[in-house]
Amino acid sequence: MKILVLSNLYPPDVIGGYELCCRQAADALRQRGHDVRVLTTAPRSPSPAEPQVRRTLRLTDVWSHYSFQKSAPITAHLTQSESHRVNAYNVHALLGELEEFQPDVVYVHMLIGIGGLALMACLHHLQVPWVWQLGDDVPVKLCQIAGRLNPTLAREFSRQLHGHFIPVSQQLLDAIETSGATLNGVVEVIPNWIVGPEPPPHADYFRGKHLRIAAAASIIDRQTDKGIDLAVEAAALLRDRGYDHFSLDIFGQVHDPYFPSLILNYGLNDRVTLKGSLPQDDLIAHYSEYDLFLFPTRPGEPFGVAPLEAAARGCVPLISQTCGIAEWLVHTIDCLKAPRTAAAFARTVSAVLDGSIDLEPIGRRASAVARREFHIDTIIPRIEDHLRRASRQSRAGAGTPEEAYRLALLAEKLSRVLIHESLCA
Repeated sequence: MKILVLSNLYPPDVIGGYELCCRQAADALRQRGHDVRVLTTAPRSPSPAEPQVRRTLRLTDVWSHYSFQKSAPITAHLTQSESHRVNAYNVHALLGELEEFQPDVVYVHMLIGIGGLALMACLHHLQVPWVWQLGDDVPVKLCQIAGRLNPTLAREFSRQLHGHFIPVSQQLLDAIETSGATLNGVVEVIPNWIVGPEPPPHADYFRGKHLRIAAAASIIDRQTDKGIDLAVEAAALLRDRGYDHFSLDIFGQVHDPYFPSLILNYGLNDRVTLKGSLPQDDLIAHYSEYDLFLFPTRPGEPFGVAPLEAAARGCVPLISQTCGIAEWLVHTIDCLKAPRTAAAFARTVSAVLDGSIDLEPIGRRASAVARREFHIDTIIPRIEDHLRRASRQSRAGAGTPEEAYRLALLAEKLSRVLIHESLCA
Protein backbone atom coordinates (compact mmCIF):
# COMPACT_ATOMS: atom_id res chain seq x y z
CA MET A 1 0.00 0.00 0.00
CA LYS A 2 0.91 3.63 -0.44
CA ILE A 3 0.45 5.20 2.98
CA LEU A 4 0.62 8.91 3.74
CA VAL A 5 1.33 9.54 7.43
CA LEU A 6 0.00 12.88 8.71
CA SER A 7 1.44 14.30 11.94
CA ASN A 8 2.01 17.69 13.51
CA LEU A 9 5.56 16.78 14.60
CA TYR A 10 7.98 14.06 13.59
CA PRO A 11 11.29 13.02 15.19
CA PRO A 12 13.79 14.35 15.85
CA ASP A 13 11.30 17.19 16.45
CA VAL A 14 9.28 15.92 19.42
CA ILE A 15 7.31 17.04 22.45
CA GLY A 16 6.35 13.64 23.83
CA GLY A 17 5.59 10.01 23.10
CA TYR A 18 2.95 10.62 20.39
CA GLU A 19 5.56 11.66 17.81
CA LEU A 20 7.92 8.83 18.76
CA CYS A 21 5.14 6.28 18.27
CA CYS A 22 4.34 7.86 14.91
CA ARG A 23 7.92 7.35 13.72
CA GLN A 24 8.07 3.81 15.04
CA ALA A 25 4.84 2.87 13.27
CA ALA A 26 5.96 4.47 10.00
CA ASP A 27 9.27 2.60 10.14
CA ALA A 28 7.54 -0.70 10.93
CA LEU A 29 5.09 -0.30 8.03
CA ARG A 30 7.98 0.52 5.71
CA GLN A 31 9.81 -2.62 6.86
CA ARG A 32 6.70 -4.63 5.97
CA GLY A 33 7.01 -3.50 2.37
CA HIS A 34 4.69 -0.50 2.23
CA ASP A 35 5.48 2.75 0.47
CA VAL A 36 5.27 5.24 3.35
CA ARG A 37 5.53 9.00 3.07
CA VAL A 38 5.26 11.38 6.03
CA LEU A 39 3.74 14.86 5.86
CA THR A 40 4.64 16.99 8.87
CA THR A 41 5.71 20.48 9.89
CA ALA A 42 8.92 22.38 9.35
CA PRO A 43 11.14 21.41 12.30
CA ARG A 44 11.68 23.83 15.17
CA SER A 45 15.42 23.12 14.98
CA PRO A 46 17.54 21.80 12.10
CA SER A 47 16.79 18.17 11.22
CA PRO A 48 18.47 15.88 8.68
CA ALA A 49 16.74 15.56 5.32
CA GLU A 50 14.87 12.30 4.75
CA PRO A 51 13.57 11.42 1.27
CA GLN A 52 10.20 10.14 2.50
CA VAL A 53 9.55 12.90 5.07
CA ARG A 54 8.01 16.12 3.76
CA ARG A 55 8.35 18.86 6.39
CA THR A 56 6.21 21.42 4.58
CA LEU A 57 3.34 22.10 6.99
CA ARG A 58 3.29 25.14 9.27
CA LEU A 59 3.10 24.56 13.02
CA THR A 60 1.09 26.85 15.25
CA ASP A 61 2.89 26.37 18.56
CA VAL A 62 0.12 26.45 21.16
CA TRP A 63 2.43 24.76 23.68
CA SER A 64 4.56 27.87 24.10
CA HIS A 65 3.62 29.41 27.45
CA TYR A 66 4.99 32.81 26.43
CA SER A 67 3.62 33.15 22.91
CA PHE A 68 0.18 31.62 23.54
CA GLN A 69 -0.94 31.85 27.16
CA LYS A 70 0.63 35.26 27.79
CA SER A 71 -0.77 36.86 24.64
CA ALA A 72 -3.81 39.14 24.34
CA PRO A 73 -7.20 37.33 24.31
CA ILE A 74 -7.87 38.01 20.62
CA THR A 75 -4.38 36.73 19.69
CA ALA A 76 -4.88 33.60 21.78
CA HIS A 77 -8.25 32.89 20.11
CA LEU A 78 -6.83 33.41 16.61
CA THR A 79 -3.86 31.18 17.44
CA GLN A 80 -6.08 28.40 18.74
CA SER A 81 -8.33 28.67 15.70
CA GLU A 82 -5.37 28.21 13.38
CA SER A 83 -4.00 25.38 15.52
CA HIS A 84 -7.19 23.41 16.09
CA ARG A 85 -9.67 24.29 13.39
CA VAL A 86 -8.37 25.61 10.09
CA ASN A 87 -5.08 26.55 8.52
CA ALA A 88 -5.72 26.99 4.79
CA TYR A 89 -1.99 26.87 4.00
CA ASN A 90 -1.77 23.37 5.49
CA VAL A 91 -4.86 22.25 3.57
CA HIS A 92 -3.12 23.40 0.39
CA ALA A 93 0.04 21.45 1.36
CA LEU A 94 -2.02 18.31 2.06
CA LEU A 95 -3.77 18.62 -1.30
CA GLY A 96 -0.39 18.83 -3.01
CA GLU A 97 0.82 15.63 -1.33
CA LEU A 98 -2.39 13.79 -2.14
CA GLU A 99 -2.05 14.80 -5.79
CA GLU A 100 1.62 13.88 -6.07
CA PHE A 101 1.76 10.74 -3.91
CA GLN A 102 -1.73 9.35 -4.61
CA PRO A 103 -1.89 7.34 -1.36
CA ASP A 104 -4.21 4.40 -0.88
CA VAL A 105 -4.86 5.53 2.68
CA VAL A 106 -3.85 8.29 5.10
CA TYR A 107 -2.56 7.25 8.54
CA VAL A 108 -3.43 10.17 10.82
CA HIS A 109 -1.65 10.90 14.10
CA MET A 110 -1.57 14.12 16.17
CA LEU A 111 -3.32 17.09 14.48
CA ILE A 112 -3.16 19.85 17.08
CA GLY A 113 -1.06 22.76 15.84
CA ILE A 114 -1.80 22.25 12.14
CA GLY A 115 -5.51 23.08 11.79
CA GLY A 116 -6.63 19.50 12.34
CA LEU A 117 -10.36 19.88 11.77
CA ALA A 118 -9.87 21.37 8.32
CA LEU A 119 -7.39 18.63 7.37
CA MET A 120 -9.90 15.94 8.32
CA ALA A 121 -12.65 17.85 6.50
CA CYS A 122 -10.42 17.92 3.43
CA LEU A 123 -9.96 14.15 3.51
CA HIS A 124 -13.72 13.76 4.01
CA HIS A 125 -14.54 16.06 1.07
CA LEU A 126 -12.21 14.14 -1.23
CA GLN A 127 -13.37 10.75 0.12
CA VAL A 128 -9.76 9.80 0.88
CA PRO A 129 -9.76 6.83 3.30
CA TRP A 130 -8.00 7.28 6.62
CA VAL A 131 -7.08 5.57 9.87
CA TRP A 132 -6.63 7.77 12.94
CA GLN A 133 -4.18 6.66 15.64
CA LEU A 134 -5.49 8.27 18.84
CA GLY A 135 -2.86 8.58 21.54
CA ASP A 136 -4.75 11.46 23.15
CA ASP A 137 -8.24 13.01 23.12
CA VAL A 138 -7.42 14.94 19.94
CA PRO A 139 -10.99 15.00 18.53
CA VAL A 140 -12.20 16.65 21.74
CA LYS A 141 -9.47 19.28 21.71
CA LEU A 142 -10.08 20.08 18.04
CA CYS A 143 -13.72 20.78 18.83
CA GLN A 144 -12.92 23.16 21.69
CA ILE A 145 -13.15 26.93 21.68
CA ALA A 146 -11.45 28.74 24.57
CA GLY A 147 -10.91 25.41 26.33
CA ARG A 148 -14.57 24.32 26.22
CA LEU A 149 -16.17 21.82 23.86
CA ASN A 150 -18.27 23.59 21.24
CA PRO A 151 -21.48 21.55 20.78
CA THR A 152 -21.88 22.54 17.13
CA LEU A 153 -18.35 21.51 16.18
CA ALA A 154 -18.67 18.25 18.13
CA ARG A 155 -22.01 17.46 16.52
CA GLU A 156 -20.71 18.06 12.99
CA PHE A 157 -17.51 16.11 13.72
CA SER A 158 -19.61 13.16 14.90
CA ARG A 159 -22.05 13.39 11.99
CA GLN A 160 -19.66 13.78 9.09
CA LEU A 161 -16.41 11.99 9.92
CA HIS A 162 -16.58 8.24 9.40
CA GLY A 163 -13.40 6.19 9.31
CA HIS A 164 -11.13 3.89 11.29
CA PHE A 165 -10.13 4.97 14.81
CA ILE A 166 -7.45 3.32 16.97
CA PRO A 167 -7.56 4.66 20.56
CA VAL A 168 -4.77 3.33 22.78
CA SER A 169 -6.99 2.55 25.78
CA GLN A 170 -10.63 2.04 26.66
CA GLN A 171 -10.27 4.90 29.11
CA LEU A 172 -9.33 7.23 26.26
CA LEU A 173 -12.22 6.03 24.10
CA ASP A 174 -14.67 6.56 26.95
CA ALA A 175 -13.30 10.04 27.66
CA ILE A 176 -13.70 11.08 24.02
CA GLU A 177 -17.20 9.74 23.63
CA THR A 178 -18.57 10.98 26.95
CA SER A 179 -17.34 14.46 26.04
CA GLY A 180 -19.73 14.58 23.08
CA ALA A 181 -17.36 13.82 20.17
CA THR A 182 -18.58 10.45 18.89
CA LEU A 183 -16.22 8.24 16.86
CA ASN A 184 -18.25 6.89 13.94
CA GLY A 185 -16.96 4.02 11.86
CA VAL A 186 -14.65 1.20 12.86
CA VAL A 187 -13.17 1.60 16.35
CA GLU A 188 -10.67 -0.81 17.93
CA VAL A 189 -8.68 -0.26 21.10
CA ILE A 190 -5.06 -1.20 20.45
CA PRO A 191 -2.31 -0.45 22.99
CA ASN A 192 0.88 1.47 22.42
CA TRP A 193 4.06 -0.51 21.98
CA ILE A 194 7.77 -0.94 22.57
CA VAL A 195 10.44 -1.41 19.92
CA GLY A 196 13.91 -2.85 19.60
CA PRO A 197 15.64 -6.21 20.13
CA GLU A 198 15.21 -8.24 23.29
CA PRO A 199 17.56 -6.92 26.01
CA PRO A 200 19.67 -9.13 28.29
CA PRO A 201 17.77 -10.46 31.31
CA HIS A 202 17.57 -8.14 34.31
CA ALA A 203 20.05 -9.87 36.63
CA ASP A 204 20.40 -7.60 39.66
CA TYR A 205 17.07 -7.33 41.50
CA PHE A 206 16.61 -5.63 44.86
CA ARG A 207 17.84 -7.87 47.67
CA GLY A 208 17.34 -5.55 50.63
CA LYS A 209 20.43 -3.39 50.28
CA HIS A 210 19.70 -0.30 48.16
CA LEU A 211 16.51 0.22 46.16
CA ARG A 212 17.15 2.05 42.89
CA ILE A 213 14.07 3.99 41.77
CA ALA A 214 13.57 5.87 38.50
CA ALA A 215 10.92 8.26 37.19
CA ALA A 216 10.75 10.04 33.84
CA ALA A 217 8.82 12.59 31.81
CA SER A 218 9.66 14.24 28.50
CA ILE A 219 8.98 17.66 30.05
CA ILE A 220 8.96 18.16 33.80
CA ASP A 221 6.53 20.90 34.72
CA ARG A 222 3.25 21.24 36.59
CA GLN A 223 1.20 21.71 33.42
CA THR A 224 1.93 18.25 32.04
CA ASP A 225 1.04 16.77 35.45
CA LYS A 226 3.06 13.58 35.19
CA GLY A 227 3.17 13.30 38.97
CA ILE A 228 6.87 14.01 39.42
CA ASP A 229 5.97 16.15 42.45
CA LEU A 230 4.15 13.15 43.96
CA ALA A 231 7.25 10.99 43.42
CA VAL A 232 9.38 13.56 45.28
CA GLU A 233 6.82 13.83 48.10
CA ALA A 234 6.73 10.03 48.37
CA ALA A 235 10.51 10.04 48.76
CA ALA A 236 10.18 12.61 51.56
CA LEU A 237 7.62 10.42 53.34
CA LEU A 238 9.90 7.39 53.09
CA ARG A 239 12.83 9.36 54.47
CA ASP A 240 10.70 10.68 57.34
CA ARG A 241 9.68 7.12 58.22
CA GLY A 242 13.31 6.12 58.63
CA TYR A 243 14.05 4.49 55.27
CA ASP A 244 17.49 5.47 54.04
CA HIS A 245 18.38 2.64 51.63
CA PHE A 246 16.81 4.04 48.47
CA SER A 247 17.47 6.68 45.82
CA LEU A 248 15.27 8.31 43.18
CA ASP A 249 16.62 9.46 39.80
CA ILE A 250 14.30 11.61 37.68
CA PHE A 251 14.87 11.91 33.92
CA GLY A 252 13.51 14.67 31.67
CA GLN A 253 13.81 18.32 30.71
CA VAL A 254 13.03 20.50 33.71
CA HIS A 255 10.93 23.46 32.52
CA ASP A 256 9.66 24.47 35.94
CA PRO A 257 11.91 25.72 38.79
CA TYR A 258 9.29 24.40 41.22
CA PHE A 259 10.81 20.92 41.06
CA PRO A 260 14.44 21.70 42.02
CA SER A 261 13.02 23.90 44.79
CA LEU A 262 10.74 21.08 45.97
CA ILE A 263 13.70 18.71 46.30
CA LEU A 264 15.70 21.37 48.14
CA ASN A 265 12.85 22.27 50.49
CA TYR A 266 12.34 18.64 51.45
CA GLY A 267 16.08 18.25 52.05
CA LEU A 268 16.29 15.38 49.56
CA ASN A 269 19.40 16.40 47.60
CA ASP A 270 21.23 13.33 48.95
CA ARG A 271 18.72 10.85 47.52
CA VAL A 272 16.64 12.52 44.76
CA THR A 273 18.51 13.60 41.61
CA LEU A 274 17.28 15.41 38.51
CA LYS A 275 19.25 13.62 35.78
CA GLY A 276 18.17 15.76 32.82
CA SER A 277 17.12 14.53 29.40
CA LEU A 278 18.63 11.57 27.54
CA PRO A 279 18.13 10.31 23.98
CA GLN A 280 15.25 7.86 24.01
CA ASP A 281 17.34 4.76 23.32
CA ASP A 282 19.82 5.68 26.05
CA LEU A 283 17.04 6.31 28.55
CA ILE A 284 15.43 2.93 27.85
CA ALA A 285 18.78 1.18 28.26
CA HIS A 286 19.24 2.91 31.63
CA TYR A 287 16.08 1.29 32.99
CA SER A 288 18.05 -1.95 33.34
CA GLU A 289 19.97 -0.26 36.15
CA TYR A 290 16.85 0.34 38.28
CA ASP A 291 14.55 -1.84 40.37
CA LEU A 292 11.38 0.26 40.37
CA PHE A 293 9.85 2.82 37.97
CA LEU A 294 7.41 5.34 39.46
CA PHE A 295 4.57 6.60 37.25
CA PRO A 296 2.07 8.57 39.38
CA THR A 297 0.68 10.32 36.32
CA ARG A 298 -2.59 12.23 35.91
CA PRO A 299 -5.86 10.24 35.96
CA GLY A 300 -6.64 11.05 32.31
CA GLU A 301 -3.28 9.81 30.98
CA PRO A 302 -4.31 7.99 27.75
CA PHE A 303 -1.62 5.32 28.01
CA GLY A 304 1.96 6.02 29.14
CA VAL A 305 4.69 4.17 27.24
CA ALA A 306 7.50 4.77 29.75
CA PRO A 307 6.28 2.11 32.25
CA LEU A 308 6.13 -0.39 29.39
CA GLU A 309 9.68 0.47 28.33
CA ALA A 310 10.85 0.04 31.92
CA ALA A 311 8.97 -3.26 32.26
CA ALA A 312 10.68 -4.62 29.14
CA ARG A 313 14.00 -4.08 30.95
CA GLY A 314 12.83 -5.90 34.09
CA CYS A 315 12.33 -2.66 36.03
CA VAL A 316 8.98 -3.07 37.80
CA PRO A 317 6.53 -0.23 37.04
CA LEU A 318 4.58 1.25 39.95
CA ILE A 319 1.72 3.09 38.25
CA SER A 320 -1.33 5.09 39.30
CA GLN A 321 -4.51 3.01 39.19
CA THR A 322 -6.37 5.38 36.88
CA CYS A 323 -3.96 5.87 33.96
CA GLY A 324 -4.55 4.22 30.59
CA ILE A 325 -1.78 1.62 30.79
CA ALA A 326 -3.25 0.36 34.08
CA GLU A 327 -6.04 -1.39 32.15
CA TRP A 328 -3.46 -3.47 30.28
CA LEU A 329 -1.34 -4.65 33.25
CA VAL A 330 -2.20 -6.68 36.39
CA HIS A 331 -1.25 -5.62 39.93
CA THR A 332 1.43 -7.85 41.55
CA ILE A 333 1.58 -9.97 38.38
CA ASP A 334 3.40 -7.71 35.90
CA CYS A 335 3.26 -4.33 37.66
CA LEU A 336 2.38 -2.61 40.92
CA LYS A 337 -0.54 -0.19 41.21
CA ALA A 338 -1.42 2.41 43.80
CA PRO A 339 -3.90 5.27 44.25
CA ARG A 340 -2.53 8.54 42.91
CA THR A 341 -1.27 10.02 46.16
CA ALA A 342 2.22 10.44 47.57
CA ALA A 343 1.18 8.48 50.67
CA ALA A 344 -0.09 5.50 48.63
CA PHE A 345 3.06 5.37 46.50
CA ALA A 346 5.21 5.64 49.63
CA ARG A 347 3.32 2.72 51.24
CA THR A 348 3.93 0.51 48.23
CA VAL A 349 7.62 1.39 48.06
CA SER A 350 7.97 0.78 51.80
CA ALA A 351 6.50 -2.71 51.28
CA VAL A 352 9.26 -3.34 48.76
CA LEU A 353 11.90 -1.97 51.15
CA ASP A 354 10.56 -4.13 53.98
CA GLY A 355 10.62 -7.26 51.82
CA SER A 356 6.82 -7.71 51.78
CA ILE A 357 6.85 -7.35 47.98
CA ASP A 358 9.42 -9.36 46.03
CA LEU A 359 10.26 -7.50 42.82
CA GLU A 360 12.05 -10.33 41.01
CA PRO A 361 9.06 -12.49 39.96
CA ILE A 362 7.06 -9.39 39.02
CA GLY A 363 9.98 -7.99 37.01
CA ARG A 364 10.53 -11.24 35.13
CA ARG A 365 6.85 -11.53 34.22
CA ALA A 366 6.67 -7.85 33.28
CA SER A 367 9.59 -8.21 30.91
CA ALA A 368 8.10 -11.32 29.27
CA VAL A 369 4.63 -9.74 28.89
CA ALA A 370 6.04 -6.53 27.44
CA ARG A 371 8.08 -8.40 24.84
CA ARG A 372 5.32 -10.87 23.96
CA GLU A 373 2.18 -8.72 23.93
CA PHE A 374 3.32 -5.12 23.46
CA HIS A 375 6.20 -5.27 20.98
CA ILE A 376 5.54 -3.42 17.75
CA ASP A 377 6.03 -6.67 15.82
CA THR A 378 2.85 -7.90 17.56
CA ILE A 379 0.91 -4.64 17.26
CA ILE A 380 1.70 -3.45 13.72
CA PRO A 381 -0.20 -6.25 11.88
CA ARG A 382 -3.40 -5.07 13.61
CA ILE A 383 -2.79 -1.48 12.49
CA GLU A 384 -1.90 -2.72 9.01
CA ASP A 385 -5.22 -4.56 8.87
CA HIS A 386 -7.10 -1.31 9.56
CA LEU A 387 -5.11 0.50 6.89
CA ARG A 388 -5.82 -2.22 4.37
CA ARG A 389 -9.54 -2.33 5.11
CA ALA A 390 -9.82 1.45 5.01
CA SER A 391 -8.04 1.59 1.65
CA ARG A 392 -10.90 -0.39 0.08
CA GLN A 393 -13.37 2.40 0.83
CA SER A 394 -15.36 3.64 -2.15
CA ARG A 395 -14.52 7.17 -3.27
CA ALA A 396 -17.81 7.73 -5.04
CA GLY A 397 -19.13 11.25 -4.71
CA ALA A 398 -15.74 12.79 -3.92
CA GLY A 399 -15.35 16.54 -4.28
CA THR A 400 -12.47 18.26 -6.02
CA PRO A 401 -9.22 19.69 -4.59
CA GLU A 402 -10.22 23.13 -5.81
CA GLU A 403 -13.45 22.95 -3.81
CA ALA A 404 -11.60 21.75 -0.72
CA TYR A 405 -9.14 24.64 -0.85
CA ARG A 406 -11.86 27.24 -1.43
CA LEU A 407 -13.78 25.88 1.55
CA ALA A 408 -10.64 26.04 3.70
CA LEU A 409 -9.99 29.66 2.72
CA LEU A 410 -13.60 30.56 3.43
CA ALA A 411 -13.57 28.80 6.80
CA GLU A 412 -10.32 30.47 7.80
CA LYS A 413 -11.59 33.94 6.96
CA LEU A 414 -14.97 33.33 8.58
CA SER A 415 -13.31 32.08 11.77
CA ARG A 416 -11.18 35.22 12.00
CA VAL A 417 -14.16 37.50 11.40
CA LEU A 418 -16.24 35.76 14.07
CA ILE A 419 -13.40 36.00 16.60
CA HIS A 420 -12.90 39.71 15.89
CA GLU A 421 -16.62 40.40 16.13
CA SER A 422 -17.09 38.47 19.37
CA LEU A 423 -14.09 40.03 21.16
CA CYS A 424 -14.04 43.54 19.70
CA ALA A 425 -17.74 44.36 19.69
